[in-house]
Amino acid sequence: MSSFKDFMDKAQESPNQNLPASTTTLASIQYSLTAASCIISSPFLSINEEQKLSQKVSNLVHDKAFLSELSDQIGKPQVNESEDNFVKCSSDVLKKMLYKHFCIKG
Repeated sequence: MSSFKDFMDKAQESPNQNLPASTTTLASIQYSLTAASCIISSPFLSINEEQKLSQKVSNLVHDKAFLSELSDQIGKPQVNESEDNFVKCSSDVLKKMLYKHFCIKG
């Protein structure tokens, strides 16, 4: 894959099939993101507000412009960068983007 966006485009073609080099499906990752957003927000939001936030997060991570921006910010792994380090750095970028989008100070 040449970029994260290309990876996501391919994964969205078959959301219930395992992702490349993984035993996880895109659908299971999306479910986990939704569950995580509910768990994080549950002390602060009503059930109805939780559902709205979960839907907003789900819509955002499907948004092509958001995925393109994430892909651009992540870039490609450095030559000697470990997979674990690349995933951690990419996760940090995603977290910052979500915080910025939802106006969360962190």
